[in-house]
Amino acid sequence: MSDITSQHKQPATNTSNNAEGQTAPFEYDFHVRYSEVDHRGLMTLPAVVNAFQDCSTFQSEVLGVGMRWLKQERHAWVLTHWHIAIDRYPALCEHITVGTFASRSRGVTAERFFYLRDDEGNFVAKGKSSWVFLNMETGKPARIEPRFVEPYGTHEPLPMPPESRRVVIPESREFRDPLTIRRGQIDTNEHVNNAEYVQMALEQLDREIDPHVLRVDYRRAAVLGDLVRPGIGRNKEGNLVITLDDTNDTMFASIELI
Repeated sequence: MSDITSQHKQPATNTSNNAEGQTAPFEYDFHVRYSEVDHRGLMTLPAVVNAFQDCSTFQSEVLGVGMRWLKQERHAWVLTHWHIAIDRYPALCEHITVGTFASRSRGVTAERFFYLRDDEGNFVAKGKSSWVFLNMETGKPARIEPRFVEPYGTHEPLPMPPESRRVVIPESREFRDPLTIRRGQIDTNEHVNNAEYVQMALEQLDREIDPHVLRVDYRRAAVLGDLVRPGIGRNKEGNLVITLDDTNDTMFASIELI
């Protein structure tokens, strides 16, 4: 794995371009692991989310703009939205390629795309993510300086299903017993890992489903020991929505499953 996560003392520039002058996506192959599948032997939705976020983490580390460098620069990227479209869930031991690329950045926000491809080159899953650039000293969004994004280059967006701007919250929700955030859900930022919100949402369902579209709005980060109150309902579009609130009804995240 050292070839993927090799460190650079200074940010590198991604100079691998295709015929159209776009930066080539960062990608690597893997086999679907036993720890990533459910009782049917299919990759779970949280495992897809984890595969995507692992890929972008590895790219940042390879380019020298990873977590350690960002911490030294007192800045961070904060995920605000997921839009993931799944054609099918890969099976145990299936050979898969995961890839990612930056699409655009403007002001304090940026977009990044992801994909899973099978051995025949078909997309089995695609994802679009939105990010806010944060100044860790002020705790406020900061305008993105070129040195933070130039190493990634840019690539044309992947076609995705149309979506509304934000997850529409149901007018009425059935609230479940509060959940306590455990140590195993916390990542290197001392917050709940982004995939864990999806896992918490899925565990509220009365029956197993295989969503073809996942949308998540991240509002506020939960930390160790927080109480999370799940609410479930259907919005005016008829889609299943799970909200994760604190005990004061302030929302951590809203998850839409289609």
